[in-house]
Amino acid sequence: MTKELIKEVKHIQQCLIAKEMAGEEWEEKMEIVRKLEDVSSYLKDALGRGIEF
Repeated sequence: MTKELIKEVKHIQQCLIAKEMAGEEWEEKMEIVRKLEDVSSYLKDALGRGIEF
């Protein structure tokens, strides 16, 4: 299930990146993308240690 979660997080990131925004909305979007990347990294690390979600 962890691999599926990683794929979903990556999909959400791609959807956000594809959405056109400007100004403050763009900054907020990029912050969300960075946080999702942190989540993805955490899940990958956990998977590497044998932890499944």
